[in-house]
Amino acid sequence: MFDSLFSAGSTVALPAWAALGAAPWLGRAKPVIWATTGIVIPVGLGLAYWWLMATYWSAAGGGYSSLSAVHALFQHPGLLTAGWFHYLAFDLFVGTWIAREGERAGIAPVLLIPCFALTFLFGPVGLLAFLALRVAPACMALAREVHRRQPQLAKFGGLLLAVMVPALVAAWLDPRTLNGVGVWVKPLKFMASVSLYALTTAWLLGDLPRERRGGRIERAIVAVVIATGVFEVGYITLQGALGQASHFNEDSTFHIVMYSLMGVGALSLNATALPLAWLFARHGYALAAPYRLAVVLGLVLTFVAGAGAGIAISQHGGSTIGAISGSATLPLFGWSATGGDLRVPHFLGVHAQQLLPLAGALISVSLMPWGRAAVWLLTGLYAALILRMFSLAYAGVPLIALGVQAAT
Repeated sequence: MFDSLFSAGSTVALPAWAALGAAPWLGRAKPVIWATTGIVIPVGLGLAYWWLMATYWSAAGGGYSSLSAVHALFQHPGLLTAGWFHYLAFDLFVGTWIAREGERAGIAPVLLIPCFALTFLFGPVGLLAFLALRVAPACMALAREVHRRQPQLAKFGGLLLAVMVPALVAAWLDPRTLNGVGVWVKPLKFMASVSLYALTTAWLLGDLPRERRGGRIERAIVAVVIATGVFEVGYITLQGALGQASHFNEDSTFHIVMYSLMGVGALSLNATALPLAWLFARHGYALAAPYRLAVVLGLVLTFVAGAGAGIAISQHGGSTIGAISGSATLPLFGWSATGGDLRVPHFLGVHAQQLLPLAGALISVSLMPWGRAAVWLLTGLYAALILRMFSLAYAGVPLIALGVQAAT
């Protein structure tokens, strides 16, 4: 019986998806198709789901309290079939929403077809693909504005983002690891980080008065960001491709010298925040006072905390303190979940360049009274947070403890 129900659900859903994809070219049939795929079929599948859950829940073990409990729950064929109906109903409802929103946003119907296919096959991936399409015009407008503000840094930052695409493909195809981490993880992180630094610098330079643009200080900032960024990302990517460490590598004189040069490059890159802060303090008189102050403080904090944490990592001979070898790490960031990690204050310091100016802009737009005082308070709290992360790191305490995953 369950096999028949499974097949029946698929038999209903597949033609519905095909009709949803063809609806924009079917004229007056489109509203009927949308009503069918967005209401009628999901309701029917939902009722079948409710019946299966009500009938077989008491006979099945497990529940939703843990992964093992969910696994046990769906061992029962009735509840597994209910889960399939749940998947079909919600994905078709989301697909219909994508169709409606896509038409409202003026997105070409042919571009929605891959979103439909991804939603049917992989659920949230299709929704993410549509949301990317939805914000694409705004992203293009933002890219043009950054390019207008500082073309060289905008192109450099955009190039790094483009290079991340083949690097992601390489990370997917290349199973090699270094100290338990994929060899392409570090290159990808540095591509993203340097790109964000360059694009943020380009944006901030565009806020300066026109008569102060293009001077020697701006040209020096641009040159240093691009030169050090190319060197850092290039060498780290080369070492990743070779399956060798770029940091703390003392295998040869060449690697020792290159690591030293990387330290100089990273410090020089961070140091560009200081002349930019000076330009804002000296010539940002036309800007809202809270925003101007937030930019200056954010840039200074970027150098002090970002470079300071980088030096601390170098002096310690690594970023982790008291971490268990091969233990668990935080997803995405890779920070230790069993010991202290100096990369946490380093991350907060580097991104003060974005977070504090953004906060200053919001304070300025809101016309908050005592805006400058609010910026000083926020900066003080942010600096205290960075100091607290330093304290935890040196005490060997992880930001978030996820438990120990023994090395194999």
